[in-house]
Amino acid sequence: MKKFLLLLASISFLNFSYSQEIDKLDFNLNLETSHIWNGIIVSKAPAAGIDINYAFDKKNNLKLGVWGGVGLSDANGKHYQEVDYYFKYNTARWGLGIWDVFNNTDLTGKADEIFNYDNKTTGHRLDLRGYYVLSENFPLKLDVVTSFYGNDRNAKGDQTFSTYTGLTYSVLRDKKVDLDVFFGTAFNLGKGYNFYGDGTKDFDVVNFGLTVSKDVPVLGYKLPVSATAMWNPSRKEGIIHLSTQLF
Repeated sequence: MKKFLLLLASISFLNFSYSQEIDKLDFNLNLETSHIWNGIIVSKAPAAGIDINYAFDKKNNLKLGVWGGVGLSDANGKHYQEVDYYFKYNTARWGLGIWDVFNNTDLTGKADEIFNYDNKTTGHRLDLRGYYVLSENFPLKLDVVTSFYGNDRNAKGDQTFSTYTGLTYSVLRDKKVDLDVFFGTAFNLGKGYNFYGDGTKDFDVVNFGLTVSKDVPVLGYKLPVSATAMWNPSRKEGIIHLSTQLF
């Protein structure tokens, strides 16, 4: 009887531990009318973003994940596809992470070379990304992204180290409609030009605009929706973008 009770207790403990691990595993779905990132219109077609992640701590600050973007229709004869891997630590005030970005929408040659990590030929790009928020009372956020390996090369194959720096300020918070304004620049730390601009300048203003967001009631559920007006002066482009996270 004692052996049976001991076995039952062991199974219960293992089941509890397993349940705790499963609670750290999550996935999310985002739908958007286009896909934009730091002043770049990555896809003009509607897209879905799927995030599968695992949290290593109870506060869900430290995460390992894979993010995938896919176009829901073709735009200009191209079908948007992206698979990214990340390891990051985020809080309300600051964050730091490493991203492996693989967007095979515009790759020349074989678009399925997802396992090629040769620095001279890979379609992968490794980014170091971080942000810092000044304070709760003065919510000015600084974003910095630096590419340090892979698909960020000049014509000679040298690493360009394209770097983006952006400022975002929350003008309205916890209102019926929240409002953020943003401004971003880009430059290169290596030889060549950064990929955020038109490829003719070492330093560019590549991003400015505003984002409004609110919760929209849908069948008794508050659906978070945001609308962004974004312009890239260097590329001479602009777009209105709508996004929602379903779960």
